Amino acid sequence: MPYPVSPDAGVPEHQPARPGSGQFATRSQSPQPPGPQRPAADRARSGEGGGRRTGGRRDWIWSLVAFLVAAGVIGAVGVHFFGPDATEETTAVWAVDACAGPDPTAKDAGAATDTYRPLTCDDAEATVTVLDIQDAVSVGQAHCPTGTDLVFQKDGKAGGVTQAVCARNLSDDHPGDPGMGGGQLVIGDCVNEDGQEAKCSAEDTRKVAGLTIGGSKCPDGTSDRLELGFDAQRSYETICLGE
Repeated sequence: MPYPVSPDAGVPEHQPARPGSGQFATRSQSPQPPGPQRPAADRARSGEGGGRRTGGRRDWIWSLVAFLVAAGVIGAVGVHFFGPDATEETTAVWAVDACAGPDPTAKDAGAATDTYRPLTCDDAEATVTVLDIQDAVSVGQAHCPTGTDLVFQKDGKAGGVTQAVCARNLSDDHPGDPGMGGGQLVIGDCVNEDGQEAKCSAEDTRKVAGLTIGGSKCPDGTSDRLELGFDAQRSYETICLGE
């Protein structure tokens, strides 16, 4: 019994596709469900999308350069306004451990002592370092520390509100050391028969064992006393002489 024939059986486009010679039939690809999408930033870091990403690195470098420049400007401004004042470092003042030197501009020929001016210790004209500064009417009344080579008034004049400066030479010449014949008379120095200071190496000198005022007792080891009496130009009245 013949089978019924479809009305479209003769139409080519309705015929089932057949593999050609030497070809195999392929399975149709079914659509895949969409998977999770990676963020654009991740795709950029991994190099997807073509081309290398360099803009971020350049921005970071320029940001660092700008920060360093700003920090340098701020630091310079701070040093200028709040840093140490260079003029203060070079200003010479009267003070212990400061230095001084002869004042070539002094015009007072009747000055009680040589006139000195304060100088920085690295000044080529500085000749002495200041050991002490004392209120005194005269340089002879000052009680200067051991090692004082010379004593002078700050302004070269005695009396008034001036002060006595006890100073030591910056050179190796130290007449104020005990027994060297200079500076203020101190214990360990030597004097001649008139009570004038002299080098201990000189003849006919006696060593000073003590200096007293007002009839005070001389120290042990004193063999003789040299009474000089009161004098406003010195701080002692009696020289106690040793052996």
